[in-house]
Amino acid sequence: MEISIANLDFSYLDKMLSHLSKEQVVDVIKAYYDGEKIKDILVRFEIETTASNLVKLFPPFLSGERCLKCGSAIAIPFQSKSHSIRYNDSQKHCYKCGHQEVPFCQCETCVKERMEMQRLEKERLEEIRERKRQLLCDYYNEDNWEMVLETDLSLEDRLYLAVIFRGALSEDTSYIKPLEEIRGNIAPTPEFEREIIKTLTGRNILVPSLRSNLNDFEIEYLSEDEDQRKISYYTYQVHYRLNVMPEDFDNDAMIKRLMYPYLSEEQGFEDFCYRMWRRVALDECLQYLLYQMRKVSYTFNPGEKTIRVFEELLDHFSVSQIYNIIYRSIANSTQRYQANEITKIHAQNSVITACESYGQRAITNGWNLNSYSRLKDLPETSISKVFFTSVMQIAELGFTEKPTTDF
Repeated sequence: MEISIANLDFSYLDKMLSHLSKEQVVDVIKAYYDGEKIKDILVRFEIETTASNLVKLFPPFLSGERCLKCGSAIAIPFQSKSHSIRYNDSQKHCYKCGHQEVPFCQCETCVKERMEMQRLEKERLEEIRERKRQLLCDYYNEDNWEMVLETDLSLEDRLYLAVIFRGALSEDTSYIKPLEEIRGNIAPTPEFEREIIKTLTGRNILVPSLRSNLNDFEIEYLSEDEDQRKISYYTYQVHYRLNVMPEDFDNDAMIKRLMYPYLSEEQGFEDFCYRMWRRVALDECLQYLLYQMRKVSYTFNPGEKTIRVFEELLDHFSVSQIYNIIYRSIANSTQRYQANEITKIHAQNSVITACESYGQRAITNGWNLNSYSRLKDLPETSISKVFFTSVMQIAELGFTEKPTTDF
């Protein structure tokens, strides 16, 4: 586009060009881009500046647009003649307020607008947080939850509570700390661990505490008017409170009873212990199986067959002896795989069959299988410690003896 007085913005003409008329300024610009020596231009028009600075003195080129913030003309600064074009559209801006059509314009107006948007967004988020806080306070208000009577707790409930209390009860016994803070594993397998937690929360024995962080909860609105909603929480991150009414109205005494349960005189104690012993033992076998499988890079997901095989083995052997069976079976299948006798898939799939076969031969022949010790990588879990040591009071025998009702 032809350079003329009409398409230049003289509003902010540099003082070094103030002695020139508008026509002369146009002549300077044309001479510059026509290739005249800059030194000659400076002398001819009596401009006191350096050659490299001359182009910076030129009044900007009017783009024909108006500033969206103040309504003034948008202009584009000229570029050095070393560039292929005289001006770059990306450099256009308002010379009055400094506004530029870029994502993070630093003009005063845009900065204020962003600050205002941030303030409004902060207020909006705070309103949401406050509404969420109020909804949670209303929902989890202790008055809204019917307390479970201590006398209604099952043996299973008491065992599971003791496990959680030992690992996460606060120092003042007023709440349960986040379960993610418990040191070590609650149970041998994730499935058993989830069952323990789900049992206590599903029966409303443990209820999320309002001392939890707001971010530990999620609220899903099911209707446009937000009257229908679903409240969920992160199981391992929230704090819990005990929602149980003491049988003697003495909360401190109840906490002690639940933390160190004395169950031997309870009805059904022997049957409960036998069933729970087998459950803990089964999961310890599954835990050891998966650990040894991973060590040899086998991919395996225990199914019903695996469970049935281990249940049969537990009728005759202790967990420590089944460790022996598992270790031998995996070692043999791995040896055959490494000798190229079978494929890796065949090897990993044959482990359970090998466990079953070896176990049956041991039963038939009356073999006295050696017991294996616990591994450093698989220490005794919380459920095992509480159940075998505190409840059954047989300690390590829960690992070295087969499950039985005669204890």
